[in-house]
Amino acid sequence: MKKILSPFVRWVLVALAGAVLVGCGDDGGGAGADYAGVWQGRTSNGGTIVFTVEGSLVVALRLSDPGGEIWFPQPTDVRGDSFSAEYATDTAATDDVSLQGTFVSDSAATGRYAMRQGGTVLNGTFEARRQ
Repeated sequence: MKKILSPFVRWVLVALAGAVLVGCGDDGGGAGADYAGVWQGRTSNGGTIVFTVEGSLVVALRLSDPGGEIWFPQPTDVRGDSFSAEYATDTAATDDVSLQGTFVSDSAATGRYAMRQGGTVLNGTFEARRQ
């Protein structure tokens, strides 16, 4: 059986493939990124969002929307380039709050939120920048 590629050509192809994989590395976000600081922004419903990141935790978060307010009493983990929090109230059968955020760079974040209180549901998105 005839060899299609010489050993040298195979070695060059492997080296090129390795170089391509190295080039697909981290773009500045993710687990090694530092998102610490105060972040502020606007919601899709005309409200505001402010949250504080310390280390790998969102330690404070408050979202004021014309339809209601969301704040989380406990820190939530930043995992990679995102964070999420869910909070059920004493009447969890009818009331709950959730928020998911993603750091799209070291100075910008986007996300979405939902708040359900009885039969009323408030949904929206947000964009925030590190101050």
